[in-house]
Amino acid sequence: MSPPATGKPIPGRVKSVPELSKSGLGSIDWFEDLIVVEATIGLSAPLTGRVFAELGAEVIKVESEHKLDVNRNRLPRESDPPDFPNRESFSLLHEGNSSKKSVRLNLKSEVGLELFVRLLKHADVFIQNFVPGWLERLGLSIEALMKANPDLIVLSAAGYGQEGPLRTQRSYAPVMTSLAGFDGLVGYSDGNVVGTMALALADLHSAYYGAYLVMAALSGLPEDRRGCHIDLSQIEATTTLVGEAMIEWQRTGTAPGPRGNRGPKGIEWRLIRCQGEDSWVAAALPENTPEGLIEEDQLLQSREALVERLQALGIECIPVLSIEEVRTDLDFAAHGLFQQMPHPLIGSVSTTGIPWHLDDVVPKATGPAPIFGAHTREVITGLLGVSDLDYATYKSLGAFE
Repeated sequence: MSPPATGKPIPGRVKSVPELSKSGLGSIDWFEDLIVVEATIGLSAPLTGRVFAELGAEVIKVESEHKLDVNRNRLPRESDPPDFPNRESFSLLHEGNSSKKSVRLNLKSEVGLELFVRLLKHADVFIQNFVPGWLERLGLSIEALMKANPDLIVLSAAGYGQEGPLRTQRSYAPVMTSLAGFDGLVGYSDGNVVGTMALALADLHSAYYGAYLVMAALSGLPEDRRGCHIDLSQIEATTTLVGEAMIEWQRTGTAPGPRGNRGPKGIEWRLIRCQGEDSWVAAALPENTPEGLIEEDQLLQSREALVERLQALGIECIPVLSIEEVRTDLDFAAHGLFQQMPHPLIGSVSTTGIPWHLDDVVPKATGPAPIFGAHTREVITGLLGVSDLDYATYKSLGAFE
């Protein structure tokens, strides 16, 4: 996974890096005294933890061989050599877990569960996104954890929240956007729904909701009541993305549906094909657009020429970028969107950065997603103060499987 090549100016985008941004990668220590423990899988809740890790917190991901994160449990690709470390290589693993520590604890064993509870007594924040009831099946509960550590802030980020008839159902991004009403708005104007199956919008949106909520709790709770339980329904969070459609339905009494590329004001956004392979421009064409303006010779024009021509006519337009162009675009490069990090097993990995600039500094990822269980001994003997002898005993009893 090599770093992206140097970018070229793209029409309608930045022309040079220095004049755009003074930002650089840097360490942020806002939460340097914060300890976050998470038991998470997938992308949404892990990404919440990553936000805190790159703002200075020590974030410890508790994992187990008995329940691997789905992003460690990917099937090998045909191109991978037989000894390729697949559980360390999937891109979403690094998107959600960069800058963390990994502790391997078997919560189905008595000794592993004991260490887990001890770990949470040292934590300021606990993030979890398993189906409601998983703690109870282990003989624990949110209430018990908060009783053991009254200052603990718990974020439960389940698909359907902790209550209700669907609470025990599994939910992944396509499920969440569908139940949130989002997919019913994406499609053609004749009513055919296309949906957003290929996009993890719900995961990303819910992840930042979770981060904001925990930050609010950290700053807003009174000194004599530091702990709280935050019940985040990821589907309800995703529903906020369709707020405009909800208001339209309230105002008109008619539920909006797919309308292609036409916006609420009737202006149509069209994708115009240009000269070259898979080359397109997106343009907002008002109703009074002269016939033949676009169709006349678009396939004879480069994308750059068409953008220039339309912008000269006052028509809002922009090139449609491929993923390769996004990776090499000078604008994104100037803003530090992508970060390259060495990895001890697979050479290097690249992730997108946390999309905020803080006093002209882009939060820096301190490393890729941790190797499975790499920090177990460090955390158990260091943070918990377990002796080397006792660590060996815990290991022999199956605590670290």
